[in-house]
This record gives sequence, C-alpha cells and structure tokens, in this order.
Amino acid sequence: MISSDIKRLKIKANAKINLTLAITGKREDGYHLLDTVMQSVSLGDTVFLKKADNISVKCRGVDIPEVDNIAFKAAKLFFSETGIKGGVLIKIKKQIPDAAGMGGGSADAAAVLVGLNRIYGANLSTEKLEQMALELGADVPFFIRGGTMRAEGIGEILTELKPFLKGYFVLVKEGKKPSTKEMYNLVDNENPPMPDNESFINALENGDLDKASGYFENSFNIVWKENTLPKKLIDLGAVSASLSGSGPTYFGWFKDEKTAKAAFKSMKKGNKKVYLVKPLNCGLEIFE
Repeated sequence: MISSDIKRLKIKANAKINLTLAITGKREDGYHLLDTVMQSVSLGDTVFLKKADNISVKCRGVDIPEVDNIAFKAAKLFFSETGIKGGVLIKIKKQIPDAAGMGGGSADAAAVLVGLNRIYGANLSTEKLEQMALELGADVPFFIRGGTMRAEGIGEILTELKPFLKGYFVLVKEGKKPSTKEMYNLVDNENPPMPDNESFINALENGDLDKASGYFENSFNIVWKENTLPKKLIDLGAVSASLSGSGPTYFGWFKDEKTAKAAFKSMKKGNKKVYLVKPLNCGLEIFE
C-alpha cells in the first residue's frame, strides 16, 4: 500500500448502452449467460468522495436505505478486501435515470472502487478491481475501464474492442419495466432475437460503423416488440436503433450532429427523459 495525500475526488461515472445483447443460455444457478457489446456514453453521474471515519452516502432522489445503496456496498467491500481502516463520505449527483438499462448504479459503484483505490493508495490492479466489482453486480466490472467492450458469461469476461467513437446517440427512456428477474422470465418464455455479434465485431474492427450499426439487436426486444420508439428514431434520421439492457431505454445512432440535435428536440417535445450523447472511450473520468 502506498500512502496518499489525496483527501477527495470528483469522478464522472458514465452510463453505458448495449449496442448488441444476446441471451445465450442459463446456468444451473439460474444466472443467464450473455454475449453483449457495451459502449460508454457521455451521460454520467457525478460521484464526490471525501475521506471520513465512517461510510456514508448522500444521493438526492434515491429512496432506498443507505446500506442498500450499491455505492455503500462498494465502499464496504473495498475496506473489507484491503483491510484498510477508514471511511468515506460519498455524494452522488444523479443524471443517469434509474431502472433504464444504462447501468447508473453500477457506474457509481465502479467509481467508488476506483476512487477509494486512489484516495487510500491501495494500489490495486485493474484486474483486482474488476474481480471485486463482479461481487457487486454482473455489469459493474465493465465500468472500471469502459469504452467499447464485449462482455460474455454473466458479464465478467471482458474483451476490449476497437472503439465505436463516431457520431451521436439519442437516448429515450419511455415507460416502466418489470424487475430484471421478471424480464428474464418473459424472455425465457419467448423465442428472442439472437444478435450476430461476430458480424458486428468484424464490421467494427474494419472501421465500417455503418455496417456495424446494421447489427444492433437485443434479445430483450421480444418483450418490447410493440414499442414504436425505434421506428420514430429511424424516421428522424437515425441510421439504426435498438434497446439498451433490458429496457426501457432505446437509442438511435446518428452520423452527424445536426440530424441528431433535430431528432433530440423532436423527441424531447413528448418526453423529458431524452438525452443527446456522444460515445466515449472510458467508463470513468477522474478529477482531483
């Protein structure tokens, strides 16, 4: 362990979207197996960390007990794993909508792990942080590095891909969804679409994003098959559109800023939860 003079940090914890998501099977313990490509985007929560004697979390608008907040659990895990005696005051300014399929809580948890590692000079490797992150949730390891990654297994097998960094995304969250468990149960009773991830990745590696976007697909689309948002986004100029996570957020990919801004304004008229974002090559942005 290396001593650190850092007393506080500000971290932007970026959301993700699933450019593709295939449910490929189910383990004996009930966990579903995935093959998904996740992409960091410029919508993010701001996580403030300050050294303290105990762990505490302040997050306006989140109506759950402090100890149930995943950011609190991340801090508790860090101190348990490292044996460091200390604490942290965590303040979270939310921008990523809850229950949206964009990983808001998971991004916050990753920010806490990475931030505490720096504040307390624990010198944990990225690999160790990702191992710890998996204890908090299947998609938390992705946010440690972020960018453009393929995630397999239950989300713990990560492969860095050529970045998908061109264009703009318009994100639209509309409606509410059942719990993630219920969503998986619904998919289990259907014949969901199976994305062609290999073709998507080949197009991405060849730098042909137009072709890659043609492979945007999500197995959970079967549950939201009556949703008209993808057609609306394409009618407004999106090259392609699909669902993020288990929903209910849809995204459209636009090649140019002018078309994306016009689509954003149009969608915003009927829905407040509309976001114009750029793809990013990192999950966390740290400011000392």
